[in-house]
Amino acid sequence: MKILTVTGRLAEKDVRKYVSGFDVDVFVADIDVAAFIQPKHIERLDLSNYDLVLVPGLTSADWKAFEKRKGTMVRLGPIHAYDLKSVIPLAEKIEFSHTIPACRLIQREKERESIDAVDSLGDFAFRIGDVEIGGNTRMKVVAEIVDATRLSENELAERLRYYEEHADIIDLGIPLDEKPEEVERTVEFAKKITRLPLSIDTFDERLIEAAINKRIDMVMSISSKNLSALDYIDDQAVVVVGRSTRELLELTDTVRDKTSKVIADPVLDPPLNLAESIMRYAEYRKADSITPMLFGIGNVTELVDSDSIGINAVLAFIAEELSANLLFTTEASVKTTGSIRELKIASYMAKAAKIRNSSPKDLGINLLALKEKTRLESCKIPENFIEGQESREFIRDPCGDFRIWISEGRIVCSHDRAVIVGRTAKEIYDAAVKMGLLSRLDHACYLGRELAKAEIALKLGKNYTQDRDLDFGFYTRGIFQR
Repeated sequence: MKILTVTGRLAEKDVRKYVSGFDVDVFVADIDVAAFIQPKHIERLDLSNYDLVLVPGLTSADWKAFEKRKGTMVRLGPIHAYDLKSVIPLAEKIEFSHTIPACRLIQREKERESIDAVDSLGDFAFRIGDVEIGGNTRMKVVAEIVDATRLSENELAERLRYYEEHADIIDLGIPLDEKPEEVERTVEFAKKITRLPLSIDTFDERLIEAAINKRIDMVMSISSKNLSALDYIDDQAVVVVGRSTRELLELTDTVRDKTSKVIADPVLDPPLNLAESIMRYAEYRKADSITPMLFGIGNVTELVDSDSIGINAVLAFIAEELSANLLFTTEASVKTTGSIRELKIASYMAKAAKIRNSSPKDLGINLLALKEKTRLESCKIPENFIEGQESREFIRDPCGDFRIWISEGRIVCSHDRAVIVGRTAKEIYDAAVKMGLLSRLDHACYLGRELAKAEIALKLGKNYTQDRDLDFGFYTRGIFQR
């Protein structure tokens, strides 16, 4: 396949570097910035000798019409020159797009392939509702709503809908001193709101009976101390808890006389007892290779002051190695916000890596939030540069001031003349400019900076306070620096 890549003057050196070794020609358009290239810049080129023309990924033009006019395939290449070395080898395998940059298209293809490979696995032990458990299927995420019976109906409905986005099973956590009628009310209400299977998390036999009366799908937790609760079990799945392999094997055999849907929980302990509990899982799995296991990752994330993403990823991979089948978590504290989604992604990464017999990388799906896999090259600082200097002068904008905060998953920007709400900085400052709410360039720069901070905070689930830097912990506090 004969390929032509088109670029601008500033990126020429990088483009030639990354296509070196391929049968690829490079055309440098009469323009500095590659993203501004339009069909007019290559209109007079003879493209008849090429099978594919790759234009810069950030260009915005009607390349479909241009392709039809020229009779040669013209598609978007990657956003960054660096990615040409991974895009070009796939040119004969993937049909690139007129509107989606090649790097993003490849990412989507990898993602789709990984997800489809995982979802196609069909060997399972049993179903909880419509959710397949055990066998070689993906680990399922069980997400607990703490003290579910104490929430108002509006609060519970909001949590159920939020959990439903990424959880496979929703667990209703019940306070120790709850009344059976409150459990019945909560289970009945939850079944009206969510399509997902529901479980109940309590050792109290009365409360287990109440939940079963309302057709709960799974019961957590049965131990040697509440075995009589098995008298109420119909076709519910049952999670059996035990801290020794021998005890757990005996309990699962006992429960199996009542239901075939048995799940073992050897109990994952928080640090600094974590390693020992992981060995307990390994020991149980060695003794019983079939019974599905529950892996309580929430026990760790809630009790560690560290970002949950990395913890959830590593523990999910360990769970996959141990052939665990359910990942149990909650989002009881602010620092664990997003854990359900993180574990859902990790469950796909773990199983896709196992299918591919490789490390969980380059799958098209990842859990990278603050760091990236590659460092892109950038232009060097020009020789004749001016050192930036912050101005201490403040002149109030005659058009008025802005007050900015985050609420209900959106950015709120309040002005004397209007309150603008949006999810991105651009949505808000475009509206502010259109309404004529700014008259000074320095005020416009300030608004853009603050809205960008608010958008970043919103995406990362962090707090935002106007006129204060975002807190990135030890990165910004200079910890351990002398």
